[in-house]
Amino acid sequence: MWKKLLLTIGSALLIAIIGYQISFLRTLHQIRQQDTDPDQRLVSESDTVPTGNGSDKVTRATDIVIESYDADGKLIERSQEKAGADLIGNNRLDMLLYANSYREQATAQEKQDGFERMVLESFSPQTVTLVKYYGEPRVEQGYFIGLKDNAVIVYLEDRSEVYEYTNIEAWSLPLDVRSDLVEGIYVENEQELFDFLQTYSS
Repeated sequence: MWKKLLLTIGSALLIAIIGYQISFLRTLHQIRQQDTDPDQRLVSESDTVPTGNGSDKVTRATDIVIESYDADGKLIERSQEKAGADLIGNNRLDMLLYANSYREQATAQEKQDGFERMVLESFSPQTVTLVKYYGEPRVEQGYFIGLKDNAVIVYLEDRSEVYEYTNIEAWSLPLDVRSDLVEGIYVENEQELFDFLQTYSS
């Protein structure tokens, strides 16, 4: 009886091993075939950005879908509109380049909201999906502008440390501005700071 049981278990194990080897060899054969067949490789190359035949382009009828995700990966906005003149005629590669370089064109509000990057999620002549990823929103801090050693100096909001030394000398400023700088002039953000320094640096 034990011999029969051992023989049955041994046979089952042998069948399982042979089945596994056959499955492994088939998978290996498919991988090798994809490596040698360029058309097959194109089909499986990317799941997120399907490739076309190279002639697919954005047209006036193409829907541009833009999805925005916050730092936790939650969808915060989704919009859909027809392609604008700046995107018409773009192929998949053009759209990849557009997405990669979008950070430079991001609006001040997007940067304030923590914009990090844009990626091309999918491409077809019918629909192009672009995804914007946001991190933590930037917290705008204010600055105090004052005088030190007869020159304009910029401190962080809490005046704990110097943010910037400038070459704007006190004698070159209007008297009322000089008086205000003795107490310190508060500006709410970098733009206001830039405007002030630009005004009095010339």
